[in-house]
Amino acid sequence: MRLPARFLFLALLCVCPRLPAADRPNFVLIAVDDLNHFASFLADQPDNFLQKIYPDPAVRSAVVERLTPNLQRLANQSLIFRRAYSASPLCGPSRTALLTGVPPHVSGYYEHSRHFRLHDSLREVVTLPQYLGKHGYFTTGLGKVFHKPSVQMIDGVRHDWPDLDHSWTHWIERQMGVRGPARRPVTHSPYSPAEGYWQWGTNEGTVTDSWDYRNADFAAKLLSTGRATTTDLQGRAHEVVLPTDQPFFFAVGLFSPHLPWFMPPELLARFPTTEMTGIDQALISLMDHDIEDLAGPVARQWLGNDFDTLRANAEKLHGPGGMVAGWRDCVQAYLAAYAFADQCIGRILDGLEASPARDRTVVMLWGDHGWHLGEKRRFRKHALWEGANHTVLLVRDPAQPAASTGRATEHLVTLQDLYPTVTARAGLPRPDHVHGHDLAPLLANPATADWTDARLTTFEEGNHALRTPAYHYIRYRDGLAEFYDLATDPFQLENRIADPAFAETVRDLDIRLDVLLAQQPADFN
Repeated sequence: MRLPARFLFLALLCVCPRLPAADRPNFVLIAVDDLNHFASFLADQPDNFLQKIYPDPAVRSAVVERLTPNLQRLANQSLIFRRAYSASPLCGPSRTALLTGVPPHVSGYYEHSRHFRLHDSLREVVTLPQYLGKHGYFTTGLGKVFHKPSVQMIDGVRHDWPDLDHSWTHWIERQMGVRGPARRPVTHSPYSPAEGYWQWGTNEGTVTDSWDYRNADFAAKLLSTGRATTTDLQGRAHEVVLPTDQPFFFAVGLFSPHLPWFMPPELLARFPTTEMTGIDQALISLMDHDIEDLAGPVARQWLGNDFDTLRANAEKLHGPGGMVAGWRDCVQAYLAAYAFADQCIGRILDGLEASPARDRTVVMLWGDHGWHLGEKRRFRKHALWEGANHTVLLVRDPAQPAASTGRATEHLVTLQDLYPTVTARAGLPRPDHVHGHDLAPLLANPATADWTDARLTTFEEGNHALRTPAYHYIRYRDGLAEFYDLATDPFQLENRIADPAFAETVRDLDIRLDVLLAQQPADFN
């Protein structure tokens, strides 16, 4: 007779080995919004769009050194996951999948107009910080960790975005992003409409004035001294004290490089548009290829939009061919926002390195998904191609030589793998609702052969992508599909779904996708 899940869970609590409280590690999670794989330690990858923007290797190397010195600093102390992917190319579903352990195709949480606990499938789910809190951890955080950092009332319905009611011992509702408490003039770009998120320009403030940096500074002080004070959105004072008699789980979320990109002039100047000598050729390639082999409904849904807006406004400003100048300005603004986030990360690392708990603290830094910067005629995320889903993942574990010395793994992982990894590292049984692979084999041996290299990404209901080391297969809910041979086409310019040479491969991938979609939590044990 099969035991009900709740009794099985209680049985696991009794028989699984537990680490004594004194031996349990602390955890610091650093979540960064819209962080694609432009970081210095990933810039050599053949599908990295920086290869197109900066075709000169010497220039590209200099650019990424300016872009992510602090991410590189953490990477030198971590295991670098060179092929890390999101569960979904949208903030809310990606973060919810990571922090609840339930992927979008199981939960049905495909977008984030409502808080996840307003969905029946997730109403009673035990989140990662909630689970740790139930097992002796002090849990605290601020910034964008779940989808939003504070509670909101929307049409009379309470949306507990940070999950205050369940997940945290002490959560602080704070503002986030590049702006700060002082009013500062903002200069808009002529290439983007002055409305919504799709805009960028000059912000006359400084990095240290910004909300993201102030939150990072709070994190640094808390880590280095064990206590820190700040005020929340309502002006209430908060003092957080890390306990000395229990481990802690501390999550800090950075909003940048999420749009809009209003950056201090010194960050924009760090990335001169004159260095971007490959954009004109990239534009020619995109105009000549890349959409004629996509079915009409796919092209209409997934292509154009911001790309077309930028092109139209740039040509109004500069005449025919003005898209190159507009695109360069857009790239400059995103890179400046990326560098802004890197400076905030550097401040957190300062605090961590001064922490008396440094050698007992596991750090996990992740971007919630990727970000297209013009490749495939797309900006933003919201798609199943590589650019929207390939992101940064670093895990620093002082107890693991392979995860503290800057080694890298080429094995495929997703952010879905973090919940089971944290619980296992804490010496706790995996909750019976959690999907994902424990990353422990890779943290012990990044080159291990004992790993399955196939990962699933979902965007909206019925649309899925299967990523393997050699191939990228996409299947849409209406039956349309795409197939890319990544060895010969890393930028996914040629959809070879109808190529007879790959017919058997496509059939195998289609079957494999169904297997992944049918996986149950017990299949990951």
